[in-house]
Amino acid sequence: MRISDQLCYNSTAIAYIVVLMPGIVRLEPSDQEFRVDGNDSILDAALQAGVPLNYGCSNGNCGLCRARLVSGEVRKISHHDFVLGEAEKSMGHVLLCSYTADGDVVIEVADSAVIPEQTINARVKKLTPLTSDVVLLHLQTPRTQRLRFLAGQSVRLELDNQVSATHPVASCPCDDRNIQFHIRVIADDAFSRQVTTLKPTGAVQITGPFGEFTLNDDSRRSIFFLAFNTGFAPIKSLIEHAMQLEQSEHLQLYWIVESEGAHYMHNLVRSWLDVFDSFSYTPLTAADLCPQVNVAAGLQDDAWQDVSRALLRQISTKHENVNDCDFYVAGPDAVAGAARDFLASNNFPTEQFKSLSIT
Repeated sequence: MRISDQLCYNSTAIAYIVVLMPGIVRLEPSDQEFRVDGNDSILDAALQAGVPLNYGCSNGNCGLCRARLVSGEVRKISHHDFVLGEAEKSMGHVLLCSYTADGDVVIEVADSAVIPEQTINARVKKLTPLTSDVVLLHLQTPRTQRLRFLAGQSVRLELDNQVSATHPVASCPCDDRNIQFHIRVIADDAFSRQVTTLKPTGAVQITGPFGEFTLNDDSRRSIFFLAFNTGFAPIKSLIEHAMQLEQSEHLQLYWIVESEGAHYMHNLVRSWLDVFDSFSYTPLTAADLCPQVNVAAGLQDDAWQDVSRALLRQISTKHENVNDCDFYVAGPDAVAGAARDFLASNNFPTEQFKSLSIT
């Protein structure tokens, strides 16, 4: 951090005040920037800003977060057991988990966008019903083995009886120990049924991350997020990441569910409206878009396609220049396909569209 020294005089004493000012870290060769406040480590500040950096233990033991200081000054804030070689020291290498920035700094790092597959034995911290058929599974990793992932990615979850399933992470990468999932409980799905029987501290193995349903960090375009049912889980992770980046002109969430009362985190999304001026939210039911659908029987592929097309028609009518925006769609297979076809028929750039299928 930039340190400003101020001397305050009175009749009996001199007070020495240290005022910590934020510093800006710029990464090479990606040119990504983020701010470091207080005594946060450079690694913690990067993760809080949604910038993926390579790291392992985050407490100075493994050395995976070492990088080269190109310019500026850094200050050691915590002990590390990992020993840097003399050659690395002479080249300016430091451990990002153990140093903060004194003012603006430039740091050279390896390609941080490539995150390796990891296997972590996590424990259940909490299991919370969200609706009659959706539960929030909150896992916690060991302090020395946190999950590195990008917002929007998925992992494979395996229970101690070897029943497994792949689910998108619903939480932000900025909190890499507390990993959350929105699990829809389906009668003929063994994994989701057994999740509901998990006890606190129960074991769940995490393997991943997987997938390319991630933000285009280079884009400054406004973003439409279309979440269908528990497709809200990866969309939530993306939105929290996008809000931290503060680079998109506007973020617009449409959350479509099958029936009233199924927007299981409605209050959370409403709280985003109070904090972020550049965020808007439209909660809808399938019947709002297609009154003819039979919700009671459960929506089949053709009904989801109708709902998806109706939503895109509404958005195209309401918003000008949608072709200048990015679209992220998460929901049943039929939703993504119908959305892609609709946008393509309106000459929407394919590189500005990403989708993820959610059961």
